[in-house]
Amino acid sequence: MTHTDISTIFDLRTISWVSLCLSCVTLFRAVGVNPDFWERDAVLCALSLAVGCITWLLHEQSHRDPCSEAKLSTTNSKSTVVDADSDDDMSVLPCIRNRRSVMPKGFMKDPPPLDDSVVRSLLDAGLWGPFHGRCYANQHPARFVVLGKESMVDMQKMTLEFYDRHWRETGWGSGTKGTEEEYLAWRKMTEGEIAGRWGPCSHMIGIVMRRQSGPRRLPEWEEAAAVAAAVQNMHIQSTQFPRLACYWSSWHDAARDSDDMKSFLGMEEEDRCMGFFIVAQVKRTLRDSRKRDRSLMAVEWRS
Repeated sequence: MTHTDISTIFDLRTISWVSLCLSCVTLFRAVGVNPDFWERDAVLCALSLAVGCITWLLHEQSHRDPCSEAKLSTTNSKSTVVDADSDDDMSVLPCIRNRRSVMPKGFMKDPPPLDDSVVRSLLDAGLWGPFHGRCYANQHPARFVVLGKESMVDMQKMTLEFYDRHWRETGWGSGTKGTEEEYLAWRKMTEGEIAGRWGPCSHMIGIVMRRQSGPRRLPEWEEAAAVAAAVQNMHIQSTQFPRLACYWSSWHDAARDSDDMKSFLGMEEEDRCMGFFIVAQVKRTLRDSRKRDRSLMAVEWRS
């Protein structure tokens, strides 16, 4: 159990104050009221003081923000090199490591309302992702369409209506093709997900890449990379809200790329929908079981 888990069960600050007060009372008894029992009271005083100090430290640790602790060590006003492999690394890396994709099975059912200011903070983080067009007076190529409860349902119904008309040519979902009976079974399941799988979501944020966001037409891969960097920033910012459950859904392929989706999201002809950023709240019992090591990424060093 982590410090944060403990602090949700007990008010550590209250325990620490009570312990410290108890130590003071015990010390007063030992010195002034009943000197005959000073040895016993001195031990109780020391134990109470120790409990107070430990619980206070646990409280402070559980409320510490790892991202706000990022520091650059300096000596004689000059930057010094920090060993990134050490356990004392105080960079932004802890925030990046805390970023994770939480799938719908990890969503909290019937969550409390999520304030729009939380979503705005995610979008503000996305704004600070790199994009090339700033050099040419272009706006950011990303365009985000924030869907609330009603709009989410409308988008999902639009998706089903698209497949009702085109499933024979496009297939459904991620391109699955089959018989009408198989399609109808998938449709029934997907329609049930509107209130089931996606019901706990507070927002779905449509991710749109604007093909030309200003006077200069840049390579498409640069614009797509800038949008992806913005979404990554949003995901990292979500770690500042421990109860958030977010992930980037590519959505159903053919519906996502359709003219119906372009119309629904208010896109231009050459714009591309790159899926949806899902925002919900995580189950309190969900554990982070991810493991990553450097063998997962191919890296070549050259002198």
